[in-house]
Amino acid sequence: MYIKNSLSIVVPVYNSENTIEKCLLTIINEIKKIKHNEFEIIIVDDNSNDNTNNIIRKFKEVKLIKLKKNKGVGYARNIGARIAKNEILCYIDSDLIISENSILSLLKRLLQNDNIGSVGAIPVLPNLNLKQWSSNFVALKSLYGFREIKSEYYVSEAQSEFFVIYRDFLKKIGGWKAYRNAGGEEYELGYRINLFGKKNLKIKNATYTTYWDGLYSRFKKVIDRTEKYLSIFLKKKKFETSESFVSSSQALSAISSSLMILLIFLSLFFNKPIINLGIFLSIFFQLFFEYKFLIYAQRLFGLKMFFFSLFGILIINMGILLGVFMFIIKYFKNFIKKINRL
Repeated sequence: MYIKNSLSIVVPVYNSENTIEKCLLTIINEIKKIKHNEFEIIIVDDNSNDNTNNIIRKFKEVKLIKLKKNKGVGYARNIGARIAKNEILCYIDSDLIISENSILSLLKRLLQNDNIGSVGAIPVLPNLNLKQWSSNFVALKSLYGFREIKSEYYVSEAQSEFFVIYRDFLKKIGGWKAYRNAGGEEYELGYRINLFGKKNLKIKNATYTTYWDGLYSRFKKVIDRTEKYLSIFLKKKKFETSESFVSSSQALSAISSSLMILLIFLSLFFNKPIINLGIFLSIFFQLFFEYKFLIYAQRLFGLKMFFFSLFGILIINMGILLGVFMFIIKYFKNFIKKINRL
């Protein structure tokens, strides 16, 4: 199909030797199906120290930009946008395998409506991480919000892993905010897209598969991303839309977990009926907030996943609570520094 508008595909990479080759092969195959006036593939390497660059050099179709220091994915995405010479940007993370005709579907939907700021794809199974069984729980928890999508819907965040946006519009709203590591950029950018009167959209006929983290890796990332996200939340004064991992229901689940942990700790020192009742109620509310997910997990991966998910939910919620704690500590440290400057 012929698309009038020119396209720049930007792929930020960091130590992606295990995934980048399949990712680029899929992108190039998809590009061949679309007749453009002009297109380019830009790889922004965020100072990888593995074999990523040697793999990328096999592909003559791509332009490789190497950063001298690791600055985070937001910074790498901004570099890609700055170098891009075409009208529309398509961001694709280096650990994704995009589905057939997905780039074309995203482009067509972006061009249909001037009120759309970004159009993103939806992650689907199978989970490509075959080495860590716990990553199946992480995949299910991340995919759960997409289970009932019929065709498309408006969301609060930009689907940063795989989405399209006009280059000039991205520049107009200030580009990506560069956080340390990765995570948080999608919510902050989606917020600014909304502030500038545009909407974020996700569509079902553009999908991708990926390598989901194991539970321990995700636990550490949740701590970091929660601490970063809270500053965005305080600006917005509301949670993300229901398909997102940082929805109000996830927050309520985390609160139930924190109450449960606190009461169990107190029960070690005080044998009071009121504490035992509190533990029972906190477990009840935890199951109330998560029972639909537990049924979803059991249906896709069996009874073993149902029981593992009970453990996984608690671990993820502990990560959220630790992230909140880290944010509070950082806030007070900055507050004390301001006082000392006076």
